[in-house]
Amino acid sequence: MKRHAHAWLGLLEGSFLLAMGILFLKSTHVAVGGITGVALIADWSMDRFTFGQIYLLINLPFYWLAYREKGAVFTARTAIAVTLIGVFTDLLTQHIDLQLGSPILGALGGGALVGFGIVTLFQHNASTGGFTVLVLWLERRWQVNRGFALLAIDAMTIGAALWMFGAEMWLSSFLVTVVMGSIIGRYKPQNPQPQLKKNLDAPIAIPVATQVAASGTSSIKAGLTLPVNKTA
Repeated sequence: MKRHAHAWLGLLEGSFLLAMGILFLKSTHVAVGGITGVALIADWSMDRFTFGQIYLLINLPFYWLAYREKGAVFTARTAIAVTLIGVFTDLLTQHIDLQLGSPILGALGGGALVGFGIVTLFQHNASTGGFTVLVLWLERRWQVNRGFALLAIDAMTIGAALWMFGAEMWLSSFLVTVVMGSIIGRYKPQNPQPQLKKNLDAPIAIPVATQVAASGTSSIKAGLTLPVNKTA
């Protein structure tokens, strides 16, 4: 019970941090890579749908890839996280009117919040879906290097945003990428220490008593190792 509660709290915390970071980016029109950047571009270009609705729709095709690459538990938690991010972002946008005069501040704040949110989701076996899962599939199917593939996708996303909304935002986009990369790059999965398997065929150390005829006394010599057949 405690373990499940901890997992749920982790998903809530990571999703809320991401939603706060997206709010910073939305208010300053700072371009960012990944599926979040695609959703932001669509949100800035269309008034018919909210960011949360766009974010949910864009991620739908990637759930199948997530299931094939990472399994059912990862896919379910990612779907929950994506839904929470969309809902939290729409709620924050409706109730908080964030006006940041400096795109640099938006890049630093948004990049830090998004980075910590992604790391929190990673720690609870979840992600933001999207292109992260896609590059894993590309690597397995066509041996495409995941790092280069993700870099190319992010570059195209940021390039499209700069072309549509002004190339003068390049410094802010660079900063948000550096901040996010610095935080996510320090993440290390906490794997439990593997337990050593007992070797049933290994010899067992037992004491052996020897008679000393000269003195008529007996002494115990420990540390001698004799093979013992355990099936006997």
